[in-house]
Amino acid sequence: MTGPLAFNNSYLSFTSNAQPFQRADDVGYAITEFMWFKGRPYYPVGALADAKIACVRLSAGDFDETDEDNLDLIFRMREADGGHFFEVVLRSNQGTAYGGWVWGREIEILNEFVNGYRVLATTCAGSRSRFEYCQDLRRYKCIGPAPMEKASFTVAHEKTAHPNILPARIYKHQLPR
Repeated sequence: MTGPLAFNNSYLSFTSNAQPFQRADDVGYAITEFMWFKGRPYYPVGALADAKIACVRLSAGDFDETDEDNLDLIFRMREADGGHFFEVVLRSNQGTAYGGWVWGREIEILNEFVNGYRVLATTCAGSRSRFEYCQDLRRYKCIGPAPMEKASFTVAHEKTAHPNILPARIYKHQLPR
């Protein structure tokens, strides 16, 4: 399977659209991993509710939609700053793992393999980026300058007058430009 992906289903529409393998516990653990970044929440729950999902085969081998144990998942998160974060969940007979993120307006699966996985390409604002699977990181990484970096949240603690009241945490999402 090469070419642009179709993102037709919302992940959180469990009852009518999501297949059992898409909402299995092992996939849920990988989702938990990409919902956090550097020890802090990265996406709000609403971003997962708005996410669209595509089933693909990124590892070497033919795409077979009936082979549920080997269908990888790519989540297209909602648009921010002119593009999307695409979160990759890798699935195989050996288990499920978070496969990293890629950034762009559109994503394409190339018919090239690096370290046993297909190469991903994105486009955004007229430029093209290439993402290859890195065995050391066990994730996809951008080859060349990254089109976007995942930003961390800043946490501001409000002081409270009463010692038994915990301070509120304020999360500010910062996307670099």
